[in-house]
Amino acid sequence: MPSSVIDRVLPKVPRSDVADRAISQKQSIGRSRLLPIKLRIIEDSKKEKVHIFNVGPWAQTVNTGSTGTFTIPACPIGEEYVEMLVMNAVTGQWESPISKTMEEFVIKSEDEMTALYDNGADEEGKLGFASRMLGVGKPRHRSLIRFGIFASENAIPTQLELRNAHLALEEECRQIVKWAGDIYATDRKLFARAVRPEVHFVAARILGRDNPQDSPWMIEANPIGRTKCKMCGRLCDPDVATCEAGHVVNMELYLQLQAADEQLKEAIAAKPKGK
Repeated sequence: MPSSVIDRVLPKVPRSDVADRAISQKQSIGRSRLLPIKLRIIEDSKKEKVHIFNVGPWAQTVNTGSTGTFTIPACPIGEEYVEMLVMNAVTGQWESPISKTMEEFVIKSEDEMTALYDNGADEEGKLGFASRMLGVGKPRHRSLIRFGIFASENAIPTQLELRNAHLALEEECRQIVKWAGDIYATDRKLFARAVRPEVHFVAARILGRDNPQDSPWMIEANPIGRTKCKMCGRLCDPDVATCEAGHVVNMELYLQLQAADEQLKEAIAAKPKGK
């Protein structure tokens, strides 16, 4: 049938309305899909939790794909550890989001959903969801274990677990502090751009080396009493007019020095030659 005839027979519907109807239809199908029957043994296993603890000062966010994004909080100063918790929407209680049996619903057909199951804890030499989420078994630079984060089946971590977490954290801090010291000695421009108090200063504090004697680079990076160049980000002492890149950071001092320079040039020009 020619399009002109179709246009006369069928009412004209705005394209946005057509799109909205299609979306509503898909959503209706999605809401009507039947979920698998809940098995008591699975529901009981989901009540048993795997716990994620952090003894380190840095929070971490982990995206696990279709199973969601998890935020591991930083351990507050003065606390021994902190646990990753979320609020249960049904009970209103804070709890670990990782169960010993992890359940994920996926589409089976237009009418049904099916469930995929995964072990939350390690079992028979196979890494569970919690360990994989933290990068256990991966190269060190891709693992969160180095930051003092670990998984445990204990609601309260054991002293051995805490000790091992602190050892891993201290090793990471040593590498962070060593890098800052090395780059301070070899590349001051990179040092000014890369060293951050919330990372490198904190690492030095954990090792008890946050002092000028053990970490002289901290004086250079310490923003207290110093001016940060708004053009390049370099930190400058308060008694300098420009940063290393030549940008003016203290206009009053800069004008004073310019005036003094002009006076010196005039005095030299006025001095008789040959005398």
